[in-house]
Amino acid sequence: MNGKIKIVVVGLKFGKYIIESQICTGPGAPFMELVGVFDLDEEKSKTLANTLSVKKYGCLDEILTDPQVQAIGLFTPPAGRAALVRQIINAGKHVITTKPFELNCAEGLKVLKEARSLHKAVHMNSPGPYLDIETKTFLAWQEKFSLGQPVSARWQTFVRYQEQADGSWFDDPLRCPVAPVFRLGIYGINQMISLCGEVQSVGVAHARINTGRPTPDTGELSLCFKNGALGSVFASFSSGDGQSYSNIMEIHFEHGSIRSEVTKPTDNWDEIEKKLILQAKLTTGEVIHRTKLIKNSNIHGKYQWENFKNSIENPTLIEDEISPEMIMHAMEVINAMSIAEQNNARVDVVSSTPSCSVEPNADTTGLNSQKNSTLMR
Repeated sequence: MNGKIKIVVVGLKFGKYIIESQICTGPGAPFMELVGVFDLDEEKSKTLANTLSVKKYGCLDEILTDPQVQAIGLFTPPAGRAALVRQIINAGKHVITTKPFELNCAEGLKVLKEARSLHKAVHMNSPGPYLDIETKTFLAWQEKFSLGQPVSARWQTFVRYQEQADGSWFDDPLRCPVAPVFRLGIYGINQMISLCGEVQSVGVAHARINTGRPTPDTGELSLCFKNGALGSVFASFSSGDGQSYSNIMEIHFEHGSIRSEVTKPTDNWDEIEKKLILQAKLTTGEVIHRTKLIKNSNIHGKYQWENFKNSIENPTLIEDEISPEMIMHAMEVINAMSIAEQNNARVDVVSSTPSCSVEPNADTTGLNSQKNSTLMR
């Protein structure tokens, strides 16, 4: 199969942005062909379908029974997403969606495992289906220069919004806990789990500085990892300096530190580039420095469109795909964060799969998998 994947986008509040910046133009354009759209707001569907000269679908069932459709871009809110994914994969279609995946951890884990048993791809941008080059570089340097285990990590991002309450799920603290961390900090949570392993407990602090929503616009999540490392994820909708969505990670190991910095300041996250900077002290006493430039498409949190196409065309045994347990551990952290926000207390992270490990694999060949093993989609 050498042509583009025929995809329908469902949920046009965010899906419209995905269509315009990722599918019709942008990194997904060489791999995806948009053939239709659907939103519960029929007028929104009609307007966009006419603009793009694609089919306007009237319901999800109509899409699922259309034999030309190979994949669905599902950009609806995360609550209840697992049930929609289950309908899609059982109709023989593949799914690409966005973070965070699903609030119900047990249902999310179940449907991801079901997708693998059916050989259907369910991909998202964070965590991506495979480790991104940015995160791989952190892990490769950790191993190559014997940095030891992580001691502390801090991730932060900023953007300035002027949001007003609109009755959407963004206004609901139960569906959108610690809003800036839930909406933006999820990238940091996923990357930090990749680097530091399983989270034991969390605590939160948050504020409303200039938002018109009832949910906070600035928040910080503190994490204690089971290996003893400490982490912090900070996100704000109230700070703008010309560099939106910087998603900066700084991590300290026993024998060295790595930090990222933006090398191409821009308010357009689709154009961001980063440089990773390592300083380490070798066993010889020598202090070394290394740098690596990370291009936009290799940054953590990007949609892996080529991998999505390959997964659809080659539904066979694969190596090194991020496991369902790894994907859902971030949501276990989010659920604990929600409880911490409601009770103003530190909360233990409860695993829905206590026998499963999500420790990072420093050989960079993939997380939560044994070396040279294969995982069935």
